[in-house]
Amino acid sequence: MIEGRTVMKVELREYKLSNTKEDETFSIVIYLKTDLEDIELDYLGKPTSDKDKFEESFNFLCNYNGLSSALNRLFIELDSKIK
Repeated sequence: MIEGRTVMKVELREYKLSNTKEDETFSIVIYLKTDLEDIELDYLGKPTSDKDKFEESFNFLCNYNGLSSALNRLFIELDSKIK
């Protein structure tokens, strides 16, 4: 339980934004589902054409304080929606 919410699921997601091979762009988002609500936020803040960026983001979240920072950011966003 964090901030009075039970965390049910945290996912790092990658969406392909373009259909052409020459101009592949991706959006990397982080998804949080709690017992009360769910939210999806752009993790990088901008689209990327770097095919390795998802793996790099995943490794950062798992190996450093990235996950706690991301959860903090998600809870701040959820709290701002409630007010």
